[in-house]
Amino acid sequence: MKEPKYRRPLNPQQITILNTLYKFRFTNIALLAQNQQANPRVISSRLKILVDQGYIGMNYDSSYKIARRPATYYLATKGVRFLRTQPYTSESALRSIYHDKRVEDHRINHRLNVFKAYIQLKHSYPDRYKFYSKTELMDKDYVPKTKPDAYIVDKEADNSYFLECLEDNMTYWTLRKTIRKYITFTEMEIWRQYKTNQSHPEVLLICESERLERTVKKLVEKELDRSYVELGVKVVDPDEEFLV
Repeated sequence: MKEPKYRRPLNPQQITILNTLYKFRFTNIALLAQNQQANPRVISSRLKILVDQGYIGMNYDSSYKIARRPATYYLATKGVRFLRTQPYTSESALRSIYHDKRVEDHRINHRLNVFKAYIQLKHSYPDRYKFYSKTELMDKDYVPKTKPDAYIVDKEADNSYFLECLEDNMTYWTLRKTIRKYITFTEMEIWRQYKTNQSHPEVLLICESERLERTVKKLVEKELDRSYVELGVKVVDPDEEFLV
């Protein structure tokens, strides 16, 4: 099907969706509607137009239908090209986004969980926190080399946080490696090389279930006992108010 020779430029609502996908990489209708506090039907219509115009792609097949999973959306090549013209995007991040169309389901789910955490924080504490996603941290040297899911800055206090979303399907080794990442980062005093006047961020671990929360709390205690550093680590489940 031939594209029309003339097409109206993207409107602000469409650009907002592209920016959201740049920040979080994946979304679904419900999360985007919740984030924008908009009617899901309106969001669905906007997403369909962007899919039809080639700016975004959609994951939905028979396996989604059988499992009653909602379709997920990601940036397509045309959307990446548009964002490349924007001054706030990173070339290394945009290059990595090209692979999103081949990402496994568990990685998509992980990105959606980070988006959920952002939405909860945004609506619980309007305008209080700045939330920098993993995509936005790609070129930053003041965070661990294996980037956090997010870096959160409290605009009302001298507090900041490295955030990780942990899922039940993660192995014990992966959980331990995630915790060790922050302990090693603190031991090497990398933060103080870049942020001399700011206190070291705490680590916020959001667990998918209460069972995982119990496991992670024990693991954190065990790993901190092996280290000499003082590092604040908070372990919560998704239903808790994780920043109070």
